Amino acid sequence: MPRLTLKISLCLSLLLTAGEATARDWYVSIERGKGKSGTIEKPAKDMGNIASKLEDGDRIFIAEGVYLGRGESGSDQITVPVEIYGGFNQDFTVRDPWGAHKTILSGNNRSDNFDTGHRLSIDLSKWRKNAAHKIVVDGLIIDNGDRNRYAAGGELKIIRMANPKTGDMPTPESGGLSVAPWKLGNVEVRNCIVMNTAPTGGAFMLWGHQGSTMVVENNLAINNTGDGFSLKTSWAGEGDATPKFLFNHNTSLFSEKHDPFATFGGAALKLESSTVVEGRGNVLMCSDYYGIDNAKRSKGVIMNETLFGGNVVADYLEFDTKMDADEIEDESDLMDEAEDCVVADVTLPVSPEWAAAYASRTIIDRNAAEADVKVLKTRENMLRSILGLNLKGSDLSVDSAVWLPRLSLEDAVAVGSSKILDKFGCSLPAPSGMPN
Repeated sequence: MPRLTLKISLCLSLLLTAGEATARDWYVSIERGKGKSGTIEKPAKDMGNIASKLEDGDRIFIAEGVYLGRGESGSDQITVPVEIYGGFNQDFTVRDPWGAHKTILSGNNRSDNFDTGHRLSIDLSKWRKNAAHKIVVDGLIIDNGDRNRYAAGGELKIIRMANPKTGDMPTPESGGLSVAPWKLGNVEVRNCIVMNTAPTGGAFMLWGHQGSTMVVENNLAINNTGDGFSLKTSWAGEGDATPKFLFNHNTSLFSEKHDPFATFGGAALKLESSTVVEGRGNVLMCSDYYGIDNAKRSKGVIMNETLFGGNVVADYLEFDTKMDADEIEDESDLMDEAEDCVVADVTLPVSPEWAAAYASRTIIDRNAAEADVKVLKTRENMLRSILGLNLKGSDLSVDSAVWLPRLSLEDAVAVGSSKILDKFGCSLPAPSGMPN
């Protein structure tokens, strides 16, 4: 009997050791990386180069520098639960992600390998293991400026279509960061910046799942079309398994509509039903439509100490009811708490040149514009009427000479580091060492 016990104990020990051994630490440095060893002595050159080698529970540490993706594709796609930490110096002893050691994920619009997907996607929809797991994204700066296509004459207006004659690729209609765990998966997104992206959805696109806790803390979404933060769910249900978002001290600024004539996009924060959202200390400002878009009726929302301002249509949309900040606490049916929601005049530390360009955009009210169109009295319209076709009207201007003008990284970091009105919004992450 003792011999049998020894064999069983030995087998269990070997299994545990083998399970632990599958997870490892990877190191990435664009400056001194080479090959795929991914060790601290011999790091990989780009996270995209090792993406296919990653396994459940791996951790990736990325040094300062600008990363364009494997083959300059401008898109990294990971399909297993991992932890990613950016902002290190070259020997991985000091971490300062918005300061001295920025890790910047970007791309090359004219690359032969150009990919229009999210700049970083962690999607476990094919992983499908019903086991607890963890995803962390911490300290990355995602700047789509070099992935976008701009009109001639400067970086003032994005062009969404490609030009095969010149080799210009389309501006990606995806966001900067998309994270989607599987069942029982928890997520932490901290200390990240997403800027100059042109999605139809969120610059930060975060999908909870059954039993998930999604911690979204100290992040900056600045100068994007679509929505700054989109909190979504891959699981429809109620009760304790409903995905829960903890959304604290984030800043969302300059969220533009999809285009000047569009009726979608342009919210700082977009919520979805079948989620539980608790937030405090956020800045949700300068959006073409809403500070918070809750048209899909997320229930039991807690959003205390929120700073609004400069949202063109309303600070809060609840289904089809628009509210200003001072009305939310009294009039919302779906907010359980909305204490200390305020509007304040603040001056953001962006360059005068960019501010002037952004302010020159033409934001078109589609309903008002279409109301001004006059039906033309022509023989062609008489014929179209007889045939039951739509009638042609007078010309309608649906464009703007400026749309999503490129914001500099210096401006973005200055805004993200300013700690607007003390307790509101994101702030400069403190320098640190390796995480535990």
